[in-house]
Amino acid sequence: MAKNTDVMEARLAIEEDFKKGYDLPVYVYKPWCKSCEICVAFCPKNVLEMGEDRKPVVARPEDCILCKQCEIRCPDLAIFVTREKKK
Repeated sequence: MAKNTDVMEARLAIEEDFKKGYDLPVYVYKPWCKSCEICVAFCPKNVLEMGEDRKPVVARPEDCILCKQCEIRCPDLAIFVTREKKK
């Protein structure tokens, strides 16, 4: 049951951030991030970089092409793209 609680806590925290006006193309849920840097390595546009806390930050949001490579490659499901590509 603890895992469900963790998921619910994450969902509430993420929803709260969006209510506060989070408006970047990529979201990192830092409590789940283990600082592996996979998302940074696979981003084709270098949108992400490691912050001082050794967690990824969205350094160049305007360069994001919404390819979802960060989201697909994250082993901990700690990162996701917040927008859809326009068709």
